[in-house]
Amino acid sequence: MASITINTNLASLTAQRNLSAATTGMNTAMERLSTGYRINSGKDDAAGSAVSTLMEAQISGYDVAESNATMGLSLLDTAEGVLDIVSDYLQRIRDLTEQAANGTYGTSSMQAIRTEVQQRMEEINRLCDVIDFNGIKLLDGTSNAYQSGSGVNLQVSNNSGKPNIINLEKSLFASAKCSALFNTTNGNEWFIRQGENFDAAKDAHGYIDSEKFSTPALYARINGTRVELDDGTVYDFTGQGIKDNNYDEFGTRNGKTGVFNCITAICDAVYTNDSTAREFLQFIDDAIENISDRTALIGAYMNRVESAVDAIGVQKENIVAANSSIKDADVATESSNYIKYQILQQSTATLLSTANQTPSIALNLI
Repeated sequence: MASITINTNLASLTAQRNLSAATTGMNTAMERLSTGYRINSGKDDAAGSAVSTLMEAQISGYDVAESNATMGLSLLDTAEGVLDIVSDYLQRIRDLTEQAANGTYGTSSMQAIRTEVQQRMEEINRLCDVIDFNGIKLLDGTSNAYQSGSGVNLQVSNNSGKPNIINLEKSLFASAKCSALFNTTNGNEWFIRQGENFDAAKDAHGYIDSEKFSTPALYARINGTRVELDDGTVYDFTGQGIKDNNYDEFGTRNGKTGVFNCITAICDAVYTNDSTAREFLQFIDDAIENISDRTALIGAYMNRVESAVDAIGVQKENIVAANSSIKDADVATESSNYIKYQILQQSTATLLSTANQTPSIALNLI
């Protein structure tokens, strides 16, 4: 049986507890509506909070991976742009050399051709010397990416290990300067293709076998000798060779030990008559092929990196969606909760006021 007491007002205590619960529920709904998150602290959902924190770390990692891949694309774009210019210059050098190979040009015309070729070669070298990306030399062969043989690794995923990188191979960073493109040295001899041997090219009569030795006119010009082919063709540059002339790397004679790989020396050897110019065409073709192959490789890498960027976007989208289902607040639900707790708070406050007046009934019994 219920009793009337003064010291203990059970109805008031019950109303207070319900008012506190309604106020807490309303505050929670208000917090979720204002932040947009269902989980605002660990007490809201301990397990969900832990999972969401790991997912947010993954999302941030995917942002960095996407930035890394984009930087890699910019590096490849930079290298490709310069290689396009080098390709144009090589084509012009080939056109000029083919003109020089015609045999209808006199000394002054040949000198004019030589001058333009030398300037274009020097510009190729200058471009290769100055082009870099964030301090990485791209086309002069001096970068650590090329010297170490490791290339450049693009981190395109969140985790460690080889499957999470794209390696841009070292050949992309090889020198594109004239000395490298024209493959002008092998040991101390000029214009010898790798694997060829001049002595072995001579037959028993001391002639040069034209099928084995593809650059007899250049050989004679460089060494200052007379070369007679087995078909009777003679290239006589006795005493006119440039092998004993001294050049520095910038193409000037300076009395030092000969550096035979410079542009001036190449031009001195090639642009003397139609025979030497004609033989140099193959070296230019090899250089153009080198640049073409490298450009094609850059294009293949660009497609791969772009695919990696697309994959990163899909992975990030999936993780964001999963995190949203765990952490984000359902606005419709929280709005309903807010209205519900607001009504309960107001009604409970009214009832608490009534409950607080209940002990005053005892005064009527005294």
